[in-house]
Amino acid sequence: MKKYCLALYFLSLWLGYTETFAQQNAKAREILDKTAATIKSSGGIRATFDGTQEGTILLENEKFYLNNGAVETWFDGKTQWSYVKANEEVNISHPTPEELQDTNPYFLVYFYKRGYDYSYGGIKKINGKSGYEILLTPQAPSNITAITLLIADDYLPFHLRIEAKNQPIQIIHIRSYRLHQNFNKDTFKCDLKKYPQAETIDLR
Repeated sequence: MKKYCLALYFLSLWLGYTETFAQQNAKAREILDKTAATIKSSGGIRATFDGTQEGTILLENEKFYLNNGAVETWFDGKTQWSYVKANEEVNISHPTPEELQDTNPYFLVYFYKRGYDYSYGGIKKINGKSGYEILLTPQAPSNITAITLLIADDYLPFHLRIEAKNQPIQIIHIRSYRLHQNFNKDTFKCDLKKYPQAETIDLR
């Protein structure tokens, strides 16, 4: 009888944990869905950031331009150009979704629905600003091992912590947003004429 009662006790604990975890997942999914909708409806976005690196990112749907001082990266939806100032070279590639996430964390907005487990961590505060904490872990082996997002109540991310294998932890803190920006069609393509001294390495 004692073994039966003990088994029921542990079963009730397990069911309670499972229900709580499911609720956390549902809350995380709700927040991520609203964040994705906000970013997609905001048109062109200009954001400045600091943390491990400092710079500017321009976004329009899946296209982006990123400048962190050492590297400039353009992605037009298919082709990516990366100008490495120290090496005077431009690398051209057709990146995979995982490679794009390494370059541009905002790609999580498009790919969290597949390939990631996510949970809600509650309300957390960073640098005096509070937001929803979302924890993401890849379901398959990946260079990225864990991502923590803090999302404000206007459903814009303002703090990201990215953990990767054999690499220092990356911290990105969004300082400012400007929404509904109008970018011309060349914003997300590299004009190689501007870098006449750079070696072009075509990896496509």
